[in-house]
Amino acid sequence: MKKIINLVLFILLAVNFYAQNDSINNTAIYRVKTEISELRNRTLECRVRNHTIIVDQPKAFGADDLGPTPPEMLSIAYGSCVVSTMQLLALQRNLIIKDIFVQIEGNIDFSKALGINDANRAGFSGLNLKIRFESDMTKEEKKLFINDVLRIGAVIDNVDNPTPVEYEIIN
Repeated sequence: MKKIINLVLFILLAVNFYAQNDSINNTAIYRVKTEISELRNRTLECRVRNHTIIVDQPKAFGADDLGPTPPEMLSIAYGSCVVSTMQLLALQRNLIIKDIFVQIEGNIDFSKALGINDANRAGFSGLNLKIRFESDMTKEEKKLFINDVLRIGAVIDNVDNPTPVEYEIIN
């Protein structure tokens, strides 16, 4: 009963505090705004809400290696989306899951960025996702659970499906 009350409170708080709830269109919009500024060399300061994250490149690329690279940040975003979506679904379904661990690996071919070859994509050629968690679920139930996680996670959706991007140059 306590889990159900916590879930209801969580959903109400999330919708009312963070989301613009639109009952006509059945949406709950959470607006994200980030700001990224160049600090020095190739180091970037990224701000979202009241958080600051440093993004950089490895020293081998002529940078200072003060933080993850943008592709590493994408991998972090994807993996953390998997974990937090697992936690949310477990709350919604009143499931007990614990000791969640996600590992993501992928390769990036820099030949396009270096002007060597335009044939391959500039980003990850694919991502290999390994998920481990403890639960009373059977292996088949775990598989169905993870399929649902991969269907509803926001970052997962953005990586798995084309996302329109518009840009404007500002002064």
